[in-house]
Amino acid sequence: DEPLIVQRQGRVCTFIINRPDKLNSVNPEIMVRLGDALSALKEDDEVRAVVLRGAGTGAFSAGYDIGRIGGVPQEAGPRGNPLEYGLEAISAYPYPIIAMVYGYALGAGCHIAATCDLCIAADTAFFGMPPAKLGLVYPVEGYQFFVSRLGPAYAKELFLTARQIPAQRAKEMGLVHQVVPEAELEATAYALAQELAEENAPLAVKGAKLIINRLAAGPLTEAEEQEF
Repeated sequence: DEPLIVQRQGRVCTFIINRPDKLNSVNPEIMVRLGDALSALKEDDEVRAVVLRGAGTGAFSAGYDIGRIGGVPQEAGPRGNPLEYGLEAISAYPYPIIAMVYGYALGAGCHIAATCDLCIAADTAFFGMPPAKLGLVYPVEGYQFFVSRLGPAYAKELFLTARQIPAQRAKEMGLVHQVVPEAELEATAYALAQELAEENAPLAVKGAKLIINRLAAGPLTEAEEQEF
């Protein structure tokens, strides 16, 4: 089976992590495919919103395939770190990406969902960063991301407790934008995707994402202030 399914309908494209038997855990191949597919989609200006989800309703992604940790192919170039490559592709994609979260979003799955521009979760979903329970230290870039995204206090709650956090608490922490009943999740996510793709001015949307991402990375240089 194809580990990453890409489906396009009008101006909305769906990416499906397709490993339901493994709770849609990701591996180097999936992250490289995700990065490559998003990079290719950048050239197609007809698609103006992306929905990222896991196959089925059991999990968005339960993390990085434990059997592949330490077995990441260290090739030269941007794909040398597949997880980072896929995450950077989500950030660099010019239009909004919506994480549609059923079930579990843990470890790398939580990181992927939080990197998306918007995150909509079922009220039955759980989020978490379990490295402390697994005896692992997460990559420093990951800690940096969550401190920037949530602030130090919530980042500590996430990593030091290593708990599975219910969707409503994840919303309070800033991981999730909207929590809806599980039966309404798909309709809500695609209604938002259609709104973003059809009702908003594409150049304004692209400009907003670009500028907000840059501001989140730190103060602008003088040259960047003039450019923006």
